[in-house]
Formats: sequence, structure tokens, C-alpha cells
Amino acid sequence: MATLANTEIEIFGKVTKVDSNGFISAPNGESFKAFVPRSLFKGRRVNMAQMLEQVADLFRQGKTGSEIAAIADKDSDTIGKYKKIILAFGGIDANAIMQKREQEGEFRNEKSAAMLARFPEVAEWQARLKSKPKASRKNIKSKLNCLNRVCQAVKMSPIGLLQKGYTGNEQLAAIDDLMAQAHKTTITSVSSFYACRMSIRSWVAYNGIVIPKPCTYGHLHGEVPESHGQAAHVRMSKQEIAQANAILEDPKSELPYPERRIDTEVFFKFGVETCARQMAIITAKISDVQTYGGYNSAEQTFKVIERKLYHVGKHRMVKRLFCIELVRIITARQKAGETCLIGKPNEYVNYATMENESSDDVKQNRKQVLALKEIDDNLRAVYEQVGGNAADKYFTKKPSHSLRHVGAQYWLRKSNFDFGFVAELGGWTTLQELQKSYGGMPKEIFDAKYDEYIDNDK
Repeated sequence: MATLANTEIEIFGKVTKVDSNGFISAPNGESFKAFVPRSLFKGRRVNMAQMLEQVADLFRQGKTGSEIAAIADKDSDTIGKYKKIILAFGGIDANAIMQKREQEGEFRNEKSAAMLARFPEVAEWQARLKSKPKASRKNIKSKLNCLNRVCQAVKMSPIGLLQKGYTGNEQLAAIDDLMAQAHKTTITSVSSFYACRMSIRSWVAYNGIVIPKPCTYGHLHGEVPESHGQAAHVRMSKQEIAQANAILEDPKSELPYPERRIDTEVFFKFGVETCARQMAIITAKISDVQTYGGYNSAEQTFKVIERKLYHVGKHRMVKRLFCIELVRIITARQKAGETCLIGKPNEYVNYATMENESSDDVKQNRKQVLALKEIDDNLRAVYEQVGGNAADKYFTKKPSHSLRHVGAQYWLRKSNFDFGFVAELGGWTTLQELQKSYGGMPKEIFDAKYDEYIDNDK
């Protein structure tokens, strides 16, 4: 983006400067990579601001992301990126888009309900999914909607999709061709197609069609999208973590929401030290803490619920805390009779649902969602002040989840990259996921290990 660096762009009436790294800052504090459109839009050359104006206008007309992708001859993920910039600069009304999405969701659910009524085989498949231990209502609903979406894309019933006129490899090849057609014409988003692909794998397996391992069919394999692993490098150095802590510990620090400084501090420290996920942190109760050696001890254990592990029965986890300042804050809250790790009851999540083990059963209203977003905004401000590794755009895009990456790298370094230990500590069910998505080894550590092994004559 050398042609855009250090220039000014006017986006929806707001002038912003492209920094030397090619990024722009929106009024809400989010950062985005500036871009030069490489293709025409409706036959004419446009710049970044004009492209965003055109896409925003289509959203105002009620077009969906998929419809706009077809009009603009781009994939849905690209349109999704454009939409985030448009929303950040106030180019369209987020509530209007949400209302449109809810209407479409209701329409899709109506079609899914009709599919259930028409095809008892699908209802039986749904019942089988529900019968599995710790089945998630959200996941089952997603699978059903994805099956319906693929059927709509290829204009074929769920039974027709099975291609029963073929057997063996010919049957799998025919289903794979249909999936390729759906991906090319309608379900262009990588993440959406992954969800649809996993749904179809479940549907065909239920009907006795065996997908081989490894799967050689390009649109039926079970591998996660290639985008997984692109954030394996996300980290903060020990010094950068200390700098972030210093900012959060300072009552005079400049934060968008200073009244949430201490909650943000606890969230940051707890996230780095335990690798806990966001929902596990905001639903943790003070009653689940145990301090060793009395109130003055520098070690605590804290029980949390990692609901992403609910389906494998490993969601109840015990986290150990050693950070002196974090232990001090928790102990003070404990003495004061507070009940939540962060915030007051019902501030970030409905208190009555905090101990529910399934994510489906933990409830948040709009006010609570916005309160949690303010912690995210505080984290973004901290990352911006720290700079260095924290200047990576991933921190702005996912301010809370970034701490899981920071925690993973923090413990990998401390353990000399003992992936088994860190996977157990952070609740990764497979070493592969930890290694691929979180455990990128910095070059200086790789080189040091290389030198160590070269000198080892054993």
C-alpha cells in the first residue's frame, strides 16, 4: 500500500490519514488496512472511498452481503471487511442491517422448519443430533440451516442431495460436485462454506455414506479453513505485557471508559495468566476462588466454566493465579463481599445464568453486550499505547480473544514450548490446534533451539 501511505482519505465525510504502515483509524478507534481496488465496479474504476460508498448504498437498498458480493464480483468475506469499515465510519445504520439480518434469519428458519415438516428423514437426523451428550442447540440449529442453505443453492432436496442413484466413489464424487457448485455460485464465504461442509458431512454420514480418511474430495473434507493459523504469530513480549499492566494499574491512564479500568485490568491479567476465554472470565464468581495460606497469600485457584469444551465434558476448569496484583484485587473484592470476578451482578451477563454450563443458556441483554464492548474498547486503547507487537491489526480486530494468543505465547515461552503442558493449561483439546493457531515459534527461539541441538552430541 505504498501509494496510500502518508496520504489523506475522506470516507463518508470524515478525513483520515493513512499511516506509514498503510492503516487508517476510524472515529470509533478501530484500525483498518487501506486498500486500492484492483477491479472495476459496474464497469468503472473506483478508489477506496468510492468503493465503500457504492457498497454502502447497496446495503441501504436492503441487499445482503451475498447479493452485494455477486454484484461487485467479489467474495463475501471481502464484502464483510468493507462492511466493517463502513460501520466504523458511520456510513450505514448498524441497526438497519441487524434488522434485515434478523428478518432473513427468520425466513431461513421458516424454510428450515418447512424442510423438517416435509422430510421426516431430516427430522430424524435432527433428533439424532439432539440425542448426543451435551448437544448444543445453537450448533444443531446451525447444521439444519446449513443443510437447507446448500439445498437452496443447488436447487435439490436433502434426499436428492445424497445422490442415491450412485454408489461408492461415484456417489461421493457426485455429492462433491454439488458442493463445488454451491461454493462457486452462492456460498462463497470461506467460513460459511466450512460450516455448510461440516453440516453436509454430518448429513451424509447419518445416511450411511462413509467419507474416507483422509478425504480426497476437495469440497467434503473435514479440515478447517486455511485462515486458521494465520494468527499463530500474535504475541506480546514480557516487557509489553508489563507495559500494558502499568497502563491499566494507573488511575490517570487515558482510556475511553475509565470507569471500567479495573474491570479491564482484571480481564487482561486473568486472560494472560490463565488463557481463559472471554465468557469464562465474565461468568466467574468470587465464591469459586480459593486462596492458599489466607488472604495474604500470593497464590489462588479459580474455578471457571470454559463452555467451548462443554461437548467433551472438560468445561469445568481450575485456573491457578500467581500475579500478585491480580490476587490483591480479587482478595479485596472477596473481603468486600463482591460476587463476580469483574463487575457487579447483571453488569456484563445475567447473574442467574452465570453457572449454566451450556453457552446456549448464558443470557445477555443489549446493555450488557455494550458494557462488555467498552472493555474491548479499553483494551484497544491499551494496545495502541503499548505498540510494538500489540500494534498488529489482530489486536484491534479481536481485543479480547487476542489475550488467549498472548497467554498461549507467554506460557509457551516459560515452558520452553511444551505444547502438551500449555494445551492442558489453556483448554486446547488438541495439540494441533494450539500449535497451528496459537503456537508460532519466534525465529530467535527457533534459532536458539537449533544451536542447542547442534551442540548436543547425544
